[in-house]
Amino acid sequence: MWTASRRERGFLMDRVGVVILAGGFGTRMGGGKSERLFRGRRLIDPVIDLVNAWHVPAVMCVREPAQVKQEPFGWIFDRPDIDGPLAGLLAAFEWARGESLDRFLTLPCDTPFLPADALEKLYGASEARMRPAVAVSNGRRHPVCAVWPAESFGRVETYAEAGRRSLVGALEACGAVDVTWPEGDPDVFVNMNTPEDLVRFES
Repeated sequence: MWTASRRERGFLMDRVGVVILAGGFGTRMGGGKSERLFRGRRLIDPVIDLVNAWHVPAVMCVREPAQVKQEPFGWIFDRPDIDGPLAGLLAAFEWARGESLDRFLTLPCDTPFLPADALEKLYGASEARMRPAVAVSNGRRHPVCAVWPAESFGRVETYAEAGRRSLVGALEACGAVDVTWPEGDPDVFVNMNTPEDLVRFES
C-alpha cells in the first residue's frame, strides 16, 4: 500500500493520487491536442511537471496509448462503453481502488496554467466535507479539475448506468463542494481547445 507523502511546505496527503484525463479526440484542435506545441513545449507538459512536483501516485488515462507520447506515468484506459470524460472518471475510480487510494484528483491535459495549490486545496475541501471538491474560477466550475473520494464510485456508476454522461451532473449527484480561486487573466484553469487559443495565450 502506498504511504503518505509530504510536500516541502509540510502538507500531508494521505493515500491520494492524480489521474490526467487525455482520452478526448480534440476535434476542435484538429486532433492530437496533448501533443500540440505551446510556448515551445507540448501542451500536456506543464500538467505533467505539476503532478511530478506533488510526488503522489499518478497515471495517464487515454483511449489509446498513441494519444500521448513520452509520458512518465503508467497508462489506464477510458471505459469503452462510455463516451466523454465520464469514461475516464470511471476508469480513474477503478485505478484508485487498485492502488488503495482514498481520493484522487482528475486533471485535463490541456490546462497549462494550473495553480500549484490545486491538489492541496481540493483535497482539503474533499476531506473536510467527505464529498467531491471541484475547482471554480472566474465564476465558472471546472468539472475535470476535481478531487473524488473513492467512496463516491457507487453514485457515479449509478449515474452512468442511467445513461447520463455529464461530469457536471456527476458532481451534482455526489453533492460536490466548490473551491474558488481568485480571478485572473489568464484564468488558471483555462483550457486550450482550438489552435486560436494556442495563439491567443502564446505570449
